[in-house]
Amino acid sequence: MKRGRPAISIGIVSLITVFTILLLAVFSVLSLSGSRSDSVLSDRAARAVSDYYLAEAQAEQKLLELSSIASNDTGTPLRERLEVAGFEISVDTPYPGTVVVYDTPIGDRRVLRIEVGIGEQGKVERLYRQTISTGE
Repeated sequence: MKRGRPAISIGIVSLITVFTILLLAVFSVLSLSGSRSDSVLSDRAARAVSDYYLAEAQAEQKLLELSSIASNDTGTPLRERLEVAGFEISVDTPYPGTVVVYDTPIGDRRVLRIEVGIGEQGKVERLYRQTISTGE
């Protein structure tokens, strides 16, 4: 009796080819998923840096305003001039001069807190910057 060949002959080479194509498809999907995640992360990082530098520029404008208020000697006490301009004056500080604190928002979740020490002559002597999370 003669044995007939099966209608579909699948050899080892065909199995390796199918397995290789399957692996390439899986790796391409994983690569695409990873690149999308990296793109989202890069966009967030770029937005965070942009927001920070925008807040930094706004803080520098306030510092310029503060410096001009401190340097103008109009006979009015410095503390009074700063309060009229809307600056917050810190009272619990070991610094011998006047310490002014102001916040500049960075996006929705962070704040750039600036502390400026003004000496007796109206000169800005100390500058401290801190990024604080608002927790929202």
